[in-house]
Amino acid sequence: MATRHHGIIFVNYMKKPNFIIGGTAAGGTSFLAAVMVQHPQIYLPIEMRPEPHYFYKSWEYEKGHAYYLSRWFSNVPNEAIAIGERSSSYLFGGEEIAKRIAFDYPDMKFLFTLRNPIERTWANYRYTVLQGLEPLSFEDALMNEEKRISDQKGVWSEIQPHNYTGRGFYAKQISGFLKYFPISNLLFIKSELLSKETNIELKKIYEFLNLTLTDFEYERPSDHTSVNVIDPELQMDLRHYFEERFDKIIEALRKGESVDRFARSNVDSRRINELVTNIVGEKQTMPAKCRSYLTSLFASDIEKLREYLNFDVSDWQ
Repeated sequence: MATRHHGIIFVNYMKKPNFIIGGTAAGGTSFLAAVMVQHPQIYLPIEMRPEPHYFYKSWEYEKGHAYYLSRWFSNVPNEAIAIGERSSSYLFGGEEIAKRIAFDYPDMKFLFTLRNPIERTWANYRYTVLQGLEPLSFEDALMNEEKRISDQKGVWSEIQPHNYTGRGFYAKQISGFLKYFPISNLLFIKSELLSKETNIELKKIYEFLNLTLTDFEYERPSDHTSVNVIDPELQMDLRHYFEERFDKIIEALRKGESVDRFARSNVDSRRINELVTNIVGEKQTMPAKCRSYLTSLFASDIEKLREYLNFDVSDWQ
């Protein structure tokens, strides 16, 4: 039997998600999803970008549950036991997002990767610069954060690209999810351990998802975390120039692929060269003044997280 919603044919027997990689941004979700998608008992959409963000973005949520299933879960194989998606915005959304998800999926399981919020904020900023959305220095971005957030209009007020610190208050965000889901449905993965002790952390995840194949051999994905921009203002200018091609060019560069195919003219070729030379592989050091500010800012929430979940934060400084 099938029903129609918003012009989409929804087959009632379509498989539905039972887990979500819900965050946090710049916390290792890309790495985790790239590993998990290789597992034969796990289904994740092959298309990793853009992420669904269905329960977070109001304009996506308004399209309805049938759209969500059709868009992201229309080709789930029969052998899949764990069916999920990755949206790194969900933890940041806190209680409101948890409420939306619980309405459709009261038994949903969540994987939350938690990275040192000080380092996560720095990585978040560098990624936003890479995307051509941030012309300010890190210090100026932090000092002007509150005003810039309040000044955002339309869809940007939801996406909040310049809210760097807000995504790092894990204890507060987790408390919102615990109002709708039992703690047994939430698995918290320390990003630093996921990187260093990958097999151990993956086994925890596989057992959490009730998989029978817990010693799966995978191909380790490439690490693109050290890509940095020399001139943020030039990066923003190049984003405006390339428009819809910009994200594809950046993704190709992060993967080490040739970007010559994106040039449609001699001017394009020159500007692509500007983009290539504006990106370096050396990891930048966080300004000491900013580190001191963030250490003080997150201290209370980090302590709450430790008490709340008995979570090891001994190296988060």
